[in-house]
Amino acid sequence: MEQESLNVYRGCTPVVDAEYESGSDVSPTEVIIEALAEAAGIDPIELPPLYEFVDPDALDHLFGEHDGAAHADALLSFQVETWNVFVRADGCIRVCDNTQPTEPEPVFESTPV
Repeated sequence: MEQESLNVYRGCTPVVDAEYESGSDVSPTEVIIEALAEAAGIDPIELPPLYEFVDPDALDHLFGEHDGAAHADALLSFQVETWNVFVRADGCIRVCDNTQPTEPEPVFESTPV
Protein backbone atom coordinates (compact mmCIF):
# COMPACT_ATOMS: atom_id res chain seq x y z
CA MET A 1 0.00 0.00 0.00
CA GLU A 2 1.32 3.42 -0.95
CA GLN A 3 1.90 5.81 1.92
CA GLU A 4 0.39 9.25 1.69
CA SER A 5 1.79 12.25 3.48
CA LEU A 6 0.10 14.60 5.89
CA ASN A 7 1.21 18.21 5.95
CA VAL A 8 0.74 20.22 9.12
CA TYR A 9 1.15 23.94 8.56
CA ARG A 10 2.79 26.65 10.63
CA GLY A 11 2.45 30.42 10.39
CA CYS A 12 5.59 31.32 12.32
CA THR A 13 9.30 31.55 11.56
CA PRO A 14 11.45 28.47 12.34
CA VAL A 15 14.45 29.37 14.48
CA VAL A 16 15.78 26.06 15.82
CA ASP A 17 15.69 22.52 14.46
CA ALA A 18 16.73 19.69 16.74
CA GLU A 19 16.50 15.93 16.82
CA TYR A 20 16.28 13.30 19.50
CA GLU A 21 17.35 9.69 19.15
CA SER A 22 15.00 6.95 20.27
CA GLY A 23 16.68 4.88 22.97
CA SER A 24 19.17 7.65 23.75
CA ASP A 25 20.08 8.69 27.28
CA VAL A 26 18.69 12.12 26.39
CA SER A 27 14.89 12.32 26.48
CA PRO A 28 12.76 14.21 23.97
CA THR A 29 11.89 16.65 26.78
CA GLU A 30 15.57 17.42 27.40
CA VAL A 31 16.16 18.05 23.69
CA ILE A 32 13.12 20.36 23.58
CA ILE A 33 14.37 22.33 26.59
CA GLU A 34 17.78 22.76 24.95
CA ALA A 35 16.13 23.85 21.67
CA LEU A 36 13.92 26.38 23.46
CA ALA A 37 16.92 27.79 25.34
CA GLU A 38 18.85 28.10 22.08
CA ALA A 39 15.88 29.85 20.43
CA ALA A 40 15.58 32.30 23.33
CA GLY A 41 19.34 32.76 23.64
CA ILE A 42 19.30 31.88 27.34
CA ASP A 43 20.47 29.16 29.68
CA PRO A 44 17.97 26.28 29.99
CA ILE A 45 17.52 26.94 33.72
CA GLU A 46 16.21 30.42 32.86
CA LEU A 47 13.22 28.94 31.00
CA PRO A 48 9.88 28.62 32.75
CA PRO A 49 9.15 25.03 33.82
CA LEU A 50 8.07 23.01 30.79
CA TYR A 51 5.29 21.36 32.83
CA GLU A 52 3.46 24.71 32.79
CA PHE A 53 2.87 24.16 29.05
CA VAL A 54 2.89 20.40 28.43
CA ASP A 55 3.14 17.21 30.48
CA PRO A 56 6.83 16.22 30.11
CA ASP A 57 6.21 12.64 31.28
CA ALA A 58 3.46 12.15 28.71
CA LEU A 59 5.64 13.72 26.02
CA ASP A 60 8.54 11.40 26.81
CA HIS A 61 6.23 8.39 26.95
CA LEU A 62 4.64 9.28 23.62
CA PHE A 63 7.87 9.99 21.76
CA GLY A 64 10.71 8.40 23.69
CA GLU A 65 9.62 4.85 24.39
CA HIS A 66 9.21 3.43 20.90
CA ASP A 67 11.28 3.18 17.76
CA GLY A 68 9.77 6.23 16.05
CA ALA A 69 9.14 4.43 12.78
CA ALA A 70 6.20 2.50 14.19
CA HIS A 71 4.47 5.75 15.12
CA ALA A 72 5.98 8.11 12.56
CA ASP A 73 2.64 9.84 12.08
CA ALA A 74 2.57 11.07 15.70
CA LEU A 75 2.97 14.83 15.84
CA LEU A 76 2.56 17.12 18.82
CA SER A 77 2.55 20.88 18.88
CA PHE A 78 2.38 23.21 21.86
CA GLN A 79 3.30 26.76 22.76
CA VAL A 80 5.83 27.94 25.35
CA GLU A 81 5.44 31.69 25.73
CA THR A 82 6.18 33.08 22.23
CA TRP A 83 7.63 29.82 20.89
CA ASN A 84 5.66 27.21 18.95
CA VAL A 85 7.15 23.75 19.42
CA PHE A 86 6.52 20.89 16.99
CA VAL A 87 7.63 17.34 17.81
CA ARG A 88 7.43 14.44 15.37
CA ALA A 89 7.84 10.81 16.40
CA ASP A 90 10.79 10.24 14.06
CA GLY A 91 12.83 12.61 16.24
CA CYS A 92 12.37 15.92 14.41
CA ILE A 93 11.78 18.96 16.62
CA ARG A 94 11.18 22.46 15.31
CA VAL A 95 10.90 25.62 17.40
CA CYS A 96 9.28 28.61 15.70
CA ASP A 97 9.08 32.24 16.78
CA ASN A 98 5.40 33.12 17.03
CA THR A 99 6.23 36.85 17.00
CA GLN A 100 7.52 36.52 13.42
CA PRO A 101 4.49 35.48 11.36
CA THR A 102 4.94 33.94 7.91
CA GLU A 103 2.70 32.67 5.17
CA PRO A 104 1.51 29.17 6.10
CA GLU A 105 4.06 26.52 5.20
CA PRO A 106 4.40 22.87 6.21
CA VAL A 107 6.06 22.47 9.61
CA PHE A 108 8.10 19.59 8.20
CA GLU A 109 8.44 18.50 4.58
CA SER A 110 5.89 15.74 5.18
CA THR A 111 4.69 13.35 7.79
CA PRO A 112 3.99 9.78 6.70
CA VAL A 113 0.48 8.51 7.44
